[in-house]
Amino acid sequence: MTEQGHYGEKSERTLSRGIMPWHVSLIALGGIIGSCYFLGLGLTFSEMGPGAVLIAYAIAGLTIYGVMQSFAELLVNIPRRGSFVSYTREFMGDTAAAGIGWAFWCNWVAYIPSEALATAVFMNYFITLPFENPAWSTFVWGIVALALLTLVNLYHVKWFGHIESVMAIIKIIAIAVFVMCGVGIWFGIVGGNLHPFTDVAGFIGDQILLGGEGSVLEKLFPAGGFIIVTYMIWTLVNFQGSEIVGLSAAETQDPATNVPLACRRVAFRIILIYLIPVFVLTLIVPYAEAGLDESIFAYTLGAYGLRWAAGLFTIVTLVAAFSCANSGLYGTVRALYGLSVEGMAPKFLSNLNKFNTPQNATLFTIIPIWLVFLMGFASDELGLWGEDGLPLYANLLGISGFTGTLCWVGICLSQVIFRKKLKERGYIPDEILTVKAKWYPGLAYFAIVLQIAAMILLVFEDGGMPVFIISLIAIFVPILAYVTQRKRGKIRSVITLSSDEVTFDEKYPVKK
Repeated sequence: MTEQGHYGEKSERTLSRGIMPWHVSLIALGGIIGSCYFLGLGLTFSEMGPGAVLIAYAIAGLTIYGVMQSFAELLVNIPRRGSFVSYTREFMGDTAAAGIGWAFWCNWVAYIPSEALATAVFMNYFITLPFENPAWSTFVWGIVALALLTLVNLYHVKWFGHIESVMAIIKIIAIAVFVMCGVGIWFGIVGGNLHPFTDVAGFIGDQILLGGEGSVLEKLFPAGGFIIVTYMIWTLVNFQGSEIVGLSAAETQDPATNVPLACRRVAFRIILIYLIPVFVLTLIVPYAEAGLDESIFAYTLGAYGLRWAAGLFTIVTLVAAFSCANSGLYGTVRALYGLSVEGMAPKFLSNLNKFNTPQNATLFTIIPIWLVFLMGFASDELGLWGEDGLPLYANLLGISGFTGTLCWVGICLSQVIFRKKLKERGYIPDEILTVKAKWYPGLAYFAIVLQIAAMILLVFEDGGMPVFIISLIAIFVPILAYVTQRKRGKIRSVITLSSDEVTFDEKYPVKK
């Protein structure tokens, strides 16, 4: 039983399991390498300084590892189509699930147009269409990007897996190239005698990381240590996409094996994708040179004379922008589908097309995305930069980070409540669970506390208050709408599960 209804008979028709085992690993690996990785990393590096940014990414990485451990335990032991929406609904209640699920949807509806426009800007950088007004070519490429996103997400999910996997490989190769070039620059092997940030030829040593005036602490933490927490939301947003593995569980072949494996490997992904490249950055470029003007990787390699590598990263940032929009649309459609199958969105949104993909949920999501894109372009706000306060792109990153973090908090809290209810019903979790979260309960509570603190302390950061207020609006407006509709009796009372789903009450009844 739930706050507003009960589960009815099970349905045989459900999402197609078209995501292959090799897709899962690459989607998990490439999902967190979006344009916010290539552009947003420059923002966090410039604002925090070398020492603080490394510690921040290590803490954020440990937090996401905790989230994914909690997610894997829930996904395997209580398989549900609605993914995190289903778990928050079952363990935290309908109201919390409605707020978290719809906030997640609203976030991506606002954020995907900026990624589509980023794709258009980078395409326009390489190819100039024969229009008198250059802005027209940006508009055209934006339309092309949105059209491709629509088609990919309406077709068989197998092709989503193929496309995202190929783009993940491209992004991973690019990061590996940067690390190799960066190490070569540090040792003086790559780039010849071109050292734009030092007067040292050959081996740079600590000239970049510890150069200039002041103590070692002042050089490593120019903005102080407190910024590690107050700026944590902008750090966590770089890990957006990790939850795609869980959202794709209902469409993954052999999810009991492949999903937990992908979740367990998240620690290695964080080290390879974030900590090593960021550490290399701190060795070869001053934090004051970083920013949002272009990819920090492209800027750094270009500064050392590696123009070919800088051009490569401009192309890769284009790929990452489209990939982020594609995976974001996939994830938010599945969240909306989850809201529908759980009775917190209109039932027609859970209807499937002939490819067994949620066509109505896709169209319901893509239409406002198109409208946001067109309105943004018409007002000459090119979706990337603002004039006052934080850049518009940074504000979008902050809102995405806040609502995404809320989703992760919901996952962790659901797992904690799940464990508590198991014990109340007479079960011993270590004996009955097929997949168990590592380092429980310490890691789960650490992730919950840090993420809640990051959301609250956001208000103390410059430009954080507008992000905080907009994020709260995105959360509480859906809650108000849902509560109002429930009081009016407009929320359906019978919820249909698929044949391979199971509820907590069904799998773990009270022991007599």
